Amino acid sequence: MLSLLSRGDIIAFPTGTTYGLAVNALDVAALKRLTDLKGRGAEKAYMLLLPAKEVDTYVELTEQEKTALQAFADKPLTLLVKPRPMLEALAKDGRAGVRTPDHPFTKELVGMLKFPVTATSANRSGEPPASSVEELMKAFPDASFMAVDGGTLPKRKPSTVASWNNGKWEIVREGDVLLKDLSRIS
Repeated sequence: MLSLLSRGDIIAFPTGTTYGLAVNALDVAALKRLTDLKGRGAEKAYMLLLPAKEVDTYVELTEQEKTALQAFADKPLTLLVKPRPMLEALAKDGRAGVRTPDHPFTKELVGMLKFPVTATSANRSGEPPASSVEELMKAFPDASFMAVDGGTLPKRKPSTVASWNNGKWEIVREGDVLLKDLSRIS
């Protein structure tokens, strides 16, 4: 897996909510292949998975954001945070989405990484995300990428997307982590 991502390949993997597609987020050519595969506009931001030991290398976190990432490490949460210069191209409105891995495979993968990877849902733009390898192969019948079979994932809400602004949490997309949950830790 690591060698595939290092050389710019796309991989599919189970997350806590759906199957995801990953590429090395620092590889411009890999990002373009992923964007083309999904058929999505280049203006859309990608969510990222960051290795815990490298978070400060790629993003600038407030104390509240650090606390939230630690407190919800096993929950489907994406925080919109300030990227460092090497990830600015992946930001929208000056913020990049950082996802906490909440699936055992994803946690293990991210723990071995030294670079950020995308965590976009495995689907063509506008279509429902895949919750099994079978759905993944139907969505991308002509694609060539490695897929990790995590079985059929239960239908769940997508990750909560939140940001810390002006001293309070704001929910951009509600999932299983609620505003009241985030407010308890700040």
